[in-house]
Amino acid sequence: MDARQLRTREMLAASIVELAQTRPLPEITVTDIARHAGISRPTFYAHAESPGDLLAAVLGVQLETLRADLDAGPPVPRGAWVEAFQREMVDHVYRNKAIYRPNLRQRLPHELRDALIDHIERGLLDHLVRNPDIAPTEAAADSEFRYREASLYAAIAASGTVAALETWLRAPDPIHPEWIVHAILRGIAQWWTTD
Repeated sequence: MDARQLRTREMLAASIVELAQTRPLPEITVTDIARHAGISRPTFYAHAESPGDLLAAVLGVQLETLRADLDAGPPVPRGAWVEAFQREMVDHVYRNKAIYRPNLRQRLPHELRDALIDHIERGLLDHLVRNPDIAPTEAAADSEFRYREASLYAAIAASGTVAALETWLRAPDPIHPEWIVHAILRGIAQWWTTD
């Protein structure tokens, strides 16, 4: 990616974040973003399909950076890793509540919801792949079955976590990050946090 494309991508990211902090995603048009970023509509479409996809991509980069930082940091015991991972997720949502809360009806828009679920699911699945003895499995299961089973466990935990975050975001202020972290950890299977 050349410098001009990178600059355009940065302007688009800054524009969608700023606009999403002032009004709900369904009210933001491609024209709004293009005008705010100082680009044309065709240039927008060269980088994203819709405002929702753009916002999900920007938030997805933030989420991936958090996970990379967690994995690159000092070693964390495998049971504590899930708590640290959930804490990073909650902190991300809390820091971006000006985006998430106005977009919350019964559920978040599918682009934002999918970005959160995908991130959590990938992180938890990677954790299970690195620590295959954490999850319960059939004694005679082959490696393919164990991977599919780990994928199911990660999907269940990810969807439940996002539903819990949505419920938390709907609560009146002040919303307490520490409380939701503990609630999520109490709501998932105990073996996730066992060393």
